[in-house]
Amino acid sequence: MATVNLGKIKLKWRGTYAGGTAYTPDDVVEYTDGSVTSTYICVTESTGNAPSSGGTAHSSWNYMAKGQAPSPTTTRGDIIFRGASADQRLAAGTSGYFLKTLGSSADPVWAEINTSGHVLGVTELINNTRTSRSNQTSYNIVSGSYTQVKANSKIVWWANCWWRGNQDGEIRYQLLYNGSEKNVGQSGYHYSNHSHRFGGHGGGYFQGDSSTGSKTIVWRESAANGNAHRSGSVHNPNASDDARLSQHASNVTIWEVDL
Repeated sequence: MATVNLGKIKLKWRGTYAGGTAYTPDDVVEYTDGSVTSTYICVTESTGNAPSSGGTAHSSWNYMAKGQAPSPTTTRGDIIFRGASADQRLAAGTSGYFLKTLGSSADPVWAEINTSGHVLGVTELINNTRTSRSNQTSYNIVSGSYTQVKANSKIVWWANCWWRGNQDGEIRYQLLYNGSEKNVGQSGYHYSNHSHRFGGHGGGYFQGDSSTGSKTIVWRESAANGNAHRSGSVHNPNASDDARLSQHASNVTIWEVDL
């Protein structure tokens, strides 16, 4: 007649595995292999044989419920990648950077986007207000601001203005970038000795500031000798000056380029 061991008719929970304890089949233990905690069932008598090593069960044990390694992430924006032997954490990178692979034998990294040869930003500043002029030592034709994206980038600009009614034959024009004159002598107006509409323009490029952020832009009249002058009687003429005209606008366009 068969003998039934009443102590083995169900699994026997033995708690956390201990190396000096003798285990018999159907004993169940908990064991942490590295950072992974799992439960195991004994299949052959065993003493001093850890249930698993490096994720592989010992021959005396079988997995009952295999655990998972805890997430290596700690901070919002972290990502997980497979390292040399386990999942690892890559902390959130600098804003605007991209995830760059270095091949199958290296870990990924965050990298700055190469913007060389790219246009980083474009802004058009417009003055479309009709203004009756009087002689002044300085007059802003167009003013505003541009937010420089990258330090020491190249700034390209082009400007146009409109006048009506001849006044002075000569007057200096200046482009000021964050208070500093750029491209000296590269803008002005076409003098006309009649009372109709005429214009002016300028353009060039220069190296931007060594810092990023908002930069003031001013395109202005300012006679080099400090005297009060004006390019025309009216800045930005419209239909009130001549029914054949629409509202004119003076403008400065800024391109920031990474070269």
